Amino acid sequence: MSNKEERDGLFELGAAFVGGTARIGLTVASAPLILLPRNSRRRVRRAMAEVARAVVVFPKELASVSERVVDDLFTGSAPALNLPSPERVGERARAFTERLARAADEFGSSVGRATNRAADQVEKAAAKVDEWVEKPTTPSA
Repeated sequence: MSNKEERDGLFELGAAFVGGTARIGLTVASAPLILLPRNSRRRVRRAMAEVARAVVVFPKELASVSERVVDDLFTGSAPALNLPSPERVGERARAFTERLARAADEFGSSVGRATNRAADQVEKAAAKVDEWVEKPTTPSA
């Protein structure tokens, strides 16, 4: 007996064991279904069968998809990476830094102008308050 025959026999034995276990499990799980009406029991059994088929089909589909992915990766040519040169990356980094510095300067000058306007308004308001406080009020008779 060759290794392949032993392996196939062992595989068939494992498949039979798993199949038998699944059948026993489904039978045990469906035992309480006797309490349900006939139509409901039939629907639940069909749903259980569909779930069992999905459990069987899912690994096959996963293996098929992964096999295609592996074949695509290892049979095709190496993917070409279009990475920029270090000089180009440096140029882009410097340009970004310059734009960021200009934006910070513009923001700083905008904040400075707004602060100066606010300070002018505060000074005007303070002058009006001082004027109001210093101005004697004449009682009206």
